[in-house]
Amino acid sequence: MLRESRFLVVVFALAASLALAVAGCGGESGAENETEMRTDASSESAVSRTDESSESAAPMEAREGVGTETGMLPPSFTLPDLDGANVSLSDFEGQVVVLDLWATWCPPCRQEIPFLVELYEELKADGLVVVGVGLDQGGKSALEPFVQENGVTYPILVGNRQVQAAYGVSGIPTTFMIGRDGRIAGKHVGFHPSMSESMRDEVKALLQVDVEA
Repeated sequence: MLRESRFLVVVFALAASLALAVAGCGGESGAENETEMRTDASSESAVSRTDESSESAAPMEAREGVGTETGMLPPSFTLPDLDGANVSLSDFEGQVVVLDLWATWCPPCRQEIPFLVELYEELKADGLVVVGVGLDQGGKSALEPFVQENGVTYPILVGNRQVQAAYGVSGIPTTFMIGRDGRIAGKHVGFHPSMSESMRDEVKALLQVDVEA
């Protein structure tokens, strides 16, 4: 009986550790989290949550086929990169785009970054573009040191509440897969390293690259 109890305690501890690895954000990040994101431990995705005001979407755009569901055209935007140049989503027309909405203070976001760098370097010659939209309210001053320290090689744009609202971001990271036709092919909220292979296969399928390669 004692052994069974100890076994259950170990299993529970491992499960809790995995949940924290995915959730990560919130709590002590409160001072840094100027976009008012928080962790909701009761949610199914258990990722960093945003304030409810960011969840509204433009109904007119939705009627025109613009939105964040699979098969829809993602909301357009023009945002500055870290050099101050304006970058639009339409600049990547005809390419497969992995669009990542994230923040530097979010542990799952930080876990996803090395995977996205690896994915970009592996498949950019096949037509993949990875675009990161940083949601830190500190903007460039928060994003640039992180990008330099972590060797991020794909474009990082300085996001804002308008983009956060347009994409209905309620938890981060939120990662969209956009096909060559410009339509959303997939969406992932949260990140854990165990997700990396299936996400890689999704991108390869969009690029029509052999998933076994």
